[in-house]
Amino acid sequence: MVFNFFWGLNLSKIVSIDAMGGDHGLDVTIDGVCLALKNQKELSVILFGDESLIRNRLKNKIYPTNKIEIIHCSKVVEMDTKPIDAIRRIGKDSSMWGCINAVSEGKADVAISAGNTGALMGLSTIILRTIDGIERAAISSLWPNKSNYSVVLDLGANIEVTSDQLVQFGILGYSFAKSVFDKDNPTIGLLNIGHEEMKGTEIVQDASLKMKDLFPKDYIGYVEGDNLSLGKSDVVITDGFTGNIALKTAEGTARLIGHFISDVFASSTRGKLGYLIGKTAFRALKDKMDPRELNGGVFLGLNGLVVKSHGGTDILGFSKAIEFSTKLSQSNISSETKKLIAKKKDNESRD
Repeated sequence: MVFNFFWGLNLSKIVSIDAMGGDHGLDVTIDGVCLALKNQKELSVILFGDESLIRNRLKNKIYPTNKIEIIHCSKVVEMDTKPIDAIRRIGKDSSMWGCINAVSEGKADVAISAGNTGALMGLSTIILRTIDGIERAAISSLWPNKSNYSVVLDLGANIEVTSDQLVQFGILGYSFAKSVFDKDNPTIGLLNIGHEEMKGTEIVQDASLKMKDLFPKDYIGYVEGDNLSLGKSDVVITDGFTGNIALKTAEGTARLIGHFISDVFASSTRGKLGYLIGKTAFRALKDKMDPRELNGGVFLGLNGLVVKSHGGTDILGFSKAIEFSTKLSQSNISSETKKLIAKKKDNESRD
């Protein structure tokens, strides 16, 4: 895995979990928690949701009872709930609010939910607030590429952005990459329709000039869509509209390739024989393409860590999101972000 700098640490961490969130709710979250607790001895969790339903689901499960705390919440933010309704109508009684608020109150190191993305971002921003110098939080994820992984953001939180907000995303992504890759000078690129300086919108062009000033050694300029898979830069910055389309396209392409491979091997006796000969290699390929292994979008730019699990994930995928959250909470993303914000303000004061 990519998180070498803290992967060997054995520090006790508390993760607050929206037990009711996701397409499958308790059917996935509770079993995912039990699997995560089995694999991570340092982990403790606080489950927010309907206490009777949670306890019923935990019956006959094998788990360390001293590692789970249950906080009853009477309401649930459904997958189709509008963010404004999650804030105003459902409010503080929801399991989603509770798990985020636990981070705000210092009772948990990181919050995780598989629930409604828009509601989760809205509640996270209200409860945790953005870091001073960051206007909007962004959704970031690790993107597999030819050599390793890239940090890509924004993946859907901000449809329209200013050039300065793109630079702020650059600060967030750079800090994230510096922490998770244990790399002093990660490279950073701005997603565009070409490498030439005259390409792209005025917003992108202006952001590029500001990036050059803030990251004089590490900003490599524009990167195109194919560079996401080639790994030309450690960090790729874009607006949420473009980023989300790129993400969904990549996910669909991966599923299509998997479908093609399965069809080829199942179509003939030779294909089946070829699969048997190369079974170990094909399993490794399958694991590499398995989205569950990197399940977890990080909300960057907030005064606290929030991780969004894929709503439709299964038990393994949710346990992987918990594992990712635990390791992420041991990083120094916040301090790195604040250093770069101070540098940005200093640059602006001299202009």
